[in-house]
Amino acid sequence: MRHPSNATTTIIHRPGGERGGYRMIYDRAARVAVHEFALTDLSAIAAAGLLRGACAYILTNGKAAYIGESEHAARRIADHAADPAKSFARHAFVIAGSEGSPFDKVVAVDFQFRMTVQAVEAGTEVIKGANPVKPRLASADIATHDRIYADTLRLLADAGCTIFRPAAAPSHDVVEASPAPADRVSEDDGTDAADSGPMTIGVPTGGQEFELRYCGLWARGYPSGGRFIVAAGSEVRTHTNGSVDELTRRRREELFRADVLEEIPGAPDRRRLAAAVAFATQSIAAKVTCGAHSPARWTPLAARAVVLAR
Repeated sequence: MRHPSNATTTIIHRPGGERGGYRMIYDRAARVAVHEFALTDLSAIAAAGLLRGACAYILTNGKAAYIGESEHAARRIADHAADPAKSFARHAFVIAGSEGSPFDKVVAVDFQFRMTVQAVEAGTEVIKGANPVKPRLASADIATHDRIYADTLRLLADAGCTIFRPAAAPSHDVVEASPAPADRVSEDDGTDAADSGPMTIGVPTGGQEFELRYCGLWARGYPSGGRFIVAAGSEVRTHTNGSVDELTRRRREELFRADVLEEIPGAPDRRRLAAAVAFATQSIAAKVTCGAHSPARWTPLAARAVVLAR
């Protein structure tokens, strides 16, 4: 008996002909098509009527992502493009039904939920307003969605979407770089012997440290005395998402009035902490730092030391 082939065929169609322009990625054996384009091309794509019907979509810069669903993709994505909270996004991937097999609303909602969960598990920074809802489905519908979703992930990979790839495991090695001969200190050059000792970057403080990445910002923190400390030098996002609760808004207002946030040249979307700030929990620290109701989570900071010179 001949076993069925696992081979697949992906078709990449460029309606405009430009190598860097809008692309539709599909497989004639699948019920899904992926539309990929730069957000700067959205108005032309919308005018051409290329995005129709229920869909799920991803707005991303390859590192962070916003995942949504809509029955009016062009209009909804245009709203996001004008939102400062989504200013990080450069490309859109719209997941819709293939020609003749449009998605219904339930498929779009289900795929938004699935892609959000999978992107978070892969370590991608997922910017969210309200958490997506997992729809209630009959067993037969779940099986159908499973098959369509498997094709979706394959076509997204072929389209160049990287947000579902697991992040590389952090290195815990201590790396030493031998100094060049010219950097060696001679006994008669008048330099103090202590000055010629090694310089080490990333030496652990003795306790567990954590890092937070969200919308381009980076922050470092650690537990101390039953509280969670966001360290000086960490970044704080200037924009506050509309879904943020009133208590978090007041805390952010207090922080911005405290004169401990410095401007970062070339980065108007965030400020740098000039002093450490203590919070009751990691969760509160993340909400205030990111200005988001559902921010990224604090993750253990990899212990890594790099010895630059002896």
